[in-house]
Amino acid sequence: MTTPVSPAPWCGSCWSTSMPNSIPKIAVVGGGVAGLATAWLMAELGREAGRRAEITVFEALPEPGGATRTDIMEGFTCEWGPNGFLDNEPATLDLVARLGLTDRLVKADESAGRRFIYWGGKMRELPTKPPAFLVSDILPWPAKLRVAGEILVPAKRNGAEETVYSFGRRRLGRGFADLLLDPMVSGIFAGDTRELSLEAVFPKMVAMEREYGGLFRALIAKSREAKRTGRKMGGPSGANAVLHTFREGMGELTAALASRLAGALRLASPVQALEVRDGGFLLRLENETVPADAVVLACPSWAAAEIIAGLDPDAAQAAGRIWHAPVDVVCHGHPAPNLGHDLHGFGVLVPRSEGLRALGSLWSDSIFPGQAPAGMKLLRTILGGAHDPAIAELSDAELERTAHRNHEQMFGVRAEPAFRRVFRHPRGIAQYTLGHLGRVAQTERLERELPGLYFTGASYRGVSVNGCAKDAFRVARAFWDQWGARS
Repeated sequence: MTTPVSPAPWCGSCWSTSMPNSIPKIAVVGGGVAGLATAWLMAELGREAGRRAEITVFEALPEPGGATRTDIMEGFTCEWGPNGFLDNEPATLDLVARLGLTDRLVKADESAGRRFIYWGGKMRELPTKPPAFLVSDILPWPAKLRVAGEILVPAKRNGAEETVYSFGRRRLGRGFADLLLDPMVSGIFAGDTRELSLEAVFPKMVAMEREYGGLFRALIAKSREAKRTGRKMGGPSGANAVLHTFREGMGELTAALASRLAGALRLASPVQALEVRDGGFLLRLENETVPADAVVLACPSWAAAEIIAGLDPDAAQAAGRIWHAPVDVVCHGHPAPNLGHDLHGFGVLVPRSEGLRALGSLWSDSIFPGQAPAGMKLLRTILGGAHDPAIAELSDAELERTAHRNHEQMFGVRAEPAFRRVFRHPRGIAQYTLGHLGRVAQTERLERELPGLYFTGASYRGVSVNGCAKDAFRVARAFWDQWGARS
């Protein structure tokens, strides 16, 4: 049952009639890519409309950027979190252009199209064309035949929410779901396909089955449409989506945003609570209170839950139930001759059946040449996730040894790494499990009940940089639309 928020001190009518020509005070809680992008876009879109705002970004940590940061050490480019973004989201490209960073973009090398799965003790390259899939060793023959039979599988009749694994097994078979789908999803979300909501994670898949009756039927229909219109056709990531980063890594994006917001940043300033007060909001910090006309909660959902606990228990409970899986990143640099595999491609994913703790490994210098010194290879291995939360209990040294043993088994590594860097994320990637859309709906309800309050960030509508950029534009536009309508 929803606990109603008292409308007395703050409501749409109060906001719409108060101080029509005033400069709004906006508080953005969270200085990661979502918070920085939202804050800067609120200022930028306001300037374009001839409006001003007084914006302050409150970040709990002593440095801005969240997980979207880059360390360049000894010639190795090491990413804390995302290693790039796909160029199929207009919002991200717009943000990059507005920041004047378009010329800084670097496109992934063509070799990044080669992707591998490690199973059965062997590196197996993922085929990119149906004929190659049929003759490959990527799946056992029975599993490949089951995949080919997807076109005969009837569409789901009821609208009940479904897990990613259930969908994959139902339409493509258990072999595909276990050996390919599960590691692919782990590589993106560090999640468990048996828990993740298909609607929340892959809404396009739901639409393809609903509109066309199945995945292959959808691809056939889209192929015919592409031939008719002359447009290029792509998969779920979009038509020919290509991974990009910046010359000095993804940290350039958050560094540029932080630089433009320098006077508005308050670091090492965690917000403890939020109240409705005097026709607006009041933020409570450790030793002070800060009034605001609008508040953007761009922090992780677990932090937002603590902040709004006294404001709306139901929304707080919903936000608090969005679990973030621990994810650790180990960067190891090796001389190329010390590896038993050329590691020429994007990287490798690992099914759970192999018994390794690595979810996968990205070959950074192959994806973006120049991210390692000449003659060196940079392995960026991801461990933990929903399948292995106990990884957070390991020390840095134990984590490195675990990654190194996995490298020995998969890549034939013959020596200790010449370069090491570890990044720990105890509450790393939000898990969009069954019921996620309902939990997000609770935060959206509170946004409607309290105009001027917004929830954004990777916890809600997309874990990628693209998802954060798209939602940053949503919030910035919604604020100015609401503020402009008040007079």
